[in-house]
Amino acid sequence: MTRVFLFLISYGIIVVTVSNMILYLNYLSLGYTYQQIFMYILQTADFALFVMAVIVLNLTVFFRFPSLPPFS
Repeated sequence: MTRVFLFLISYGIIVVTVSNMILYLNYLSLGYTYQQIFMYILQTADFALFVMAVIVLNLTVFFRFPSLPPFS
């Protein structure tokens, strides 16, 4: 159950942060260049949160942790 919870939370965080980063591309209409916008995106907390959420998502999907100790 914990893996499902972590998966859903990290997936939700990824969706929100990526949508915010896409919205930053509206700065193109204000005269900023792609390089300036991407440097700004790399410095925001959204990008750091995105990276952490991707790591948690990969851990929950690709690595299996025992949920209960085996009974012997």
